[in-house]
Amino acid sequence: MTDSPSVLLFLGPEEGLKSDEIGELRRRISKKHGESPDEHKFYLPDDSVPTVVDILRNGSLFSMHRLVIVVGVEQLRKKADLAPLVDYLGSPNPDSTLVLMSDSVRVDPKLEKLIPGANRKVFWELFENQKHSWVVGYFRKRLVTITAEAVELFLEVVENNTQELRNEADKLCTYVGAGGSVDVDEIETFIYHSREESVFTLFRHIAAAAFESALMALDKLISSGDAGPVQIVGGLVFQLRRLLALRLLLDNDVPIETAFNRLNIRGKRIQAEYRAGAQKFQTRELETAIHLLTEYDALFRSQRPGIHKCLLDLMVYQLLFHSQRLVRPLGLAADDRLIADDGDDMVLVR
Repeated sequence: MTDSPSVLLFLGPEEGLKSDEIGELRRRISKKHGESPDEHKFYLPDDSVPTVVDILRNGSLFSMHRLVIVVGVEQLRKKADLAPLVDYLGSPNPDSTLVLMSDSVRVDPKLEKLIPGANRKVFWELFENQKHSWVVGYFRKRLVTITAEAVELFLEVVENNTQELRNEADKLCTYVGAGGSVDVDEIETFIYHSREESVFTLFRHIAAAAFESALMALDKLISSGDAGPVQIVGGLVFQLRRLLALRLLLDNDVPIETAFNRLNIRGKRIQAEYRAGAQKFQTRELETAIHLLTEYDALFRSQRPGIHKCLLDLMVYQLLFHSQRLVRPLGLAADDRLIADDGDDMVLVR
């Protein structure tokens, strides 16, 4: 990538690394010109391409250089939308830097052809082992320690990019303070206090066999945008595995207080939830539920978002009622549009 590129294309889902790259670009521009650039950010399709091009073409009254960031360029497909930008890319203003951004890994070929390969970069999500190291290192920089089990839960319930990981880690570090430590209990307690509903309150309703309350919590959780289906499933899997470990100890006549100590389940509220869950679920049911959730995880990653809410409701129903008559989640096909209630059975409408 050149020192002072006129146009950059940043693709891919990893928002945190994109943000870091833009920060470095901003520092290079400031160093070159001796002052910060005049910065503008646009979001497509809310903002128009002609407006973006006008800003790029016109000199800044406040700075020697202008930095323009355009988010959502994967939505530029029509010729009328592309034409002004394609024309600009043919002769970009040397006093402006344009950064085109997209969560996708490909955009219209007309744009890609006009941007040098050295100025195009795809930001992929971190691998699992990289995310674990990233979290531990970030907490260490904030002078906070975090246990391995807490790292696992943290990665399950936070959106899978370093931007969100950084945001939630900062909140947790503020919560425990410098020199503090983060265990599973701290993450559960913090999210309980900071959100009206969370994957932990959803688990509480499931453990208490409160179907209507679980559905209400699910609705609030989805509408708030605090967690997507994959994060919800991941958080439930973590807690059900912990509940299964408790259930296995109880099956082997280990006193429940001893079991709590062995599994590091602390706090009267959290212990009460796991106690209720151990009474509601038998070992075989928990094993089935965990397997079911792994199927839903694969399903949410492969099916379009329009069907996710209906699938989440079905998932909660199956977890609570252990129904063997419901359609298996992985039986869904790509053209399945709806799940409907047909008497006692849940059926697919194709």
